[in-house]
Amino acid sequence: MSFFATRNVARNRCSCCRQEGHNRTTCPHDAATATSLREAYNRTVRSAIRATREELSERRIARPLIQTRVEISDTEAEFRANVAHQVRNMQERLAALQIQGPPPPIAPGPTVREVKIQEILFDHCQEIPEGLYKELMDALVIRG
Repeated sequence: MSFFATRNVARNRCSCCRQEGHNRTTCPHDAATATSLREAYNRTVRSAIRATREELSERRIARPLIQTRVEISDTEAEFRANVAHQVRNMQERLAALQIQGPPPPIAPGPTVREVKIQEILFDHCQEIPEGLYKELMDALVIRG
């Protein structure tokens, strides 16, 4: 598989006159002839591109509008049904929460970060000055 962009230009096409079979250095035409040949070639390429674009736009326009409206209304009906389902689901969850009451509060305890900091401080307690170690450990007292 090639990752390089390819051109629609045939191999050995002269960049001066756009004729096949030779290149710019071996072009047999003088400057005026090469220019007229190049312009003729460019006109044919542009007309082919224009024809392709017109054909594509005609295909897009030729699609029946009624079918498009039906597709939109089907999509809208599916969307409305999906939203109604979500609303019913939320109402059921709200009713269940109102019957059960609020969930019990989570007991405040040390976070994972606090525990990790305490472990690091404890592992390196000999390297830390005494006063600083005590202040840090006091700040990280486990809540319970």
